[in-house]
Amino acid sequence: MDQVSYWLHYTILENKISDLLWFVGILGLGIILRRGLSFTVSRTIYRFIKSEAGNIPVAEFVRLTRRPFEALITLVILFSAFHHLKVPSEWNWASPEKFGWLMLLERAYQTMLSVAIGWLGIRLIKFISLIFKQQAAETPSALDDQLVPFFKDIAIVFWTLTCFFVMLHKVYEVNVWALITSLGIGGVVIALAARETLENLIASITIMLERPFLVGQSVVLDKISGEVEQIGFRSTRVRSDDGSLITVPNRLMVTQALENVSQRTHRRAKYYVRLAYDTPSETIEKIIEEIREYLLSQYITGSKEPTVRLELLSESSLDVVVIYHVGTSVWKEFMRVREDVNFKILEIVRTQGATFAFPSRALFVRGVESLTPASEEEGVSKSQLSEAKPLSPSAKLLPHEQ
Repeated sequence: MDQVSYWLHYTILENKISDLLWFVGILGLGIILRRGLSFTVSRTIYRFIKSEAGNIPVAEFVRLTRRPFEALITLVILFSAFHHLKVPSEWNWASPEKFGWLMLLERAYQTMLSVAIGWLGIRLIKFISLIFKQQAAETPSALDDQLVPFFKDIAIVFWTLTCFFVMLHKVYEVNVWALITSLGIGGVVIALAARETLENLIASITIMLERPFLVGQSVVLDKISGEVEQIGFRSTRVRSDDGSLITVPNRLMVTQALENVSQRTHRRAKYYVRLAYDTPSETIEKIIEEIREYLLSQYITGSKEPTVRLELLSESSLDVVVIYHVGTSVWKEFMRVREDVNFKILEIVRTQGATFAFPSRALFVRGVESLTPASEEEGVSKSQLSEAKPLSPSAKLLPHEQ
């Protein structure tokens, strides 16, 4: 027993074997148990907020907070392990109050601790935003769905800045108030450097106040079209029709012409029904009247009075213009109604015995009798011209022959 006690009190670099064993034991056991401890801490905290979490599962809370808790537990283990050791005097390291290795190690540890606390705070803000997002989804208004992500981003920014300034004051002993005051001197330079960021921030406030669009609505901006998924304090995320996620700076959302498709009360359809020139006038009138009556009988196209008129006498067709409005803002519904109308127009035209026109042109070939002396002088004989046969009425000409 005395031999074991003697061996435990044996020193290596002014540290007892017992202290070294404590260091290795705490460090090894902590590394093994830190993952399980982080799960336990996360689940324990979730029990206190379970009533407010609603339908958000514990797995989501653990996913957000496990890694920050694991980082904090690791730092606590390191502090507890190194607390049993001391620096040998022969190394001549200065005290932590003076510049040296001990000060650098202490400041590095405190910096990592501050970063871990800030990381944990950010994850907690994200979880709280999930709770508010769930509550906002239960309300009929879309405004709160838009405000939750916006205030989440602002809260993360303020929390990050607060942790940063606290770290400067507590760890590096920086006079924060003097630093903030001095920023006013270089405010112009900072404003110029962060001009686009400030413009996007002001634009996001404008979007929140004027509400030209809300989350879930479809918008068209220049060559971008899709559904708004999130409005942040710097940018707006739009999910395009092909599934791509497009990030648009907010300053572009307020400075360019933006079309809110979801605010449409109706969609307008306009096209021509081109009839052949041999169609009798009475048949055209019946076709126009039946198309108009059909459009008036459809409730979804009755938001505005339709227009069906014989508008143009084109080169190869009689053009009947058809204009109607579909009382929907959904593109797929508009295309469905338009398809039904097109099928009905085909049926009406065929029922009346009319035909649709197609581009055509008549070609007249002069006979042999019309051969002029000038053509004879050019070397064209009557026998050669008599061999040429006129084109039949059904013959078609290629585009370059027309």
